[in-house]
Amino acid sequence: MTFPLWYFLIPYAVVLLGTGIFMFFNVYHIAKFGIESFTTTVVLLFYVLMYLGVLVFSAALIGAYNWSATIALSDVLPFVGTNVHLGL
Repeated sequence: MTFPLWYFLIPYAVVLLGTGIFMFFNVYHIAKFGIESFTTTVVLLFYVLMYLGVLVFSAALIGAYNWSATIALSDVLPFVGTNVHLGL
C-alpha cells in the first residue's frame, strides 16, 4: 500500500492551527489584561518573535522535502505485511 508523502503534513497543519489559535489568545490576554509596563511589552514582543522564528525554521525544514513523492506503508512501519512474531 502506497500513499503520498504530503499526508504527513496534515497532522502538522492541525498542530499549526492549534498553536496559532493558542498564540492569538495568549497575545490578546497579555496585551489586554497584563500589567502595562516596558517589561510586559518586551516579553510580548519576544513571545511573538520566537513564535515566528519557529514557524520560519519549520518551514525551512519542511521545504527541503519532495512532498509529491509516494511512500510504501512498509517503509514507515517495517512490520506491516510480514508475519514476524514480536514475542510479546
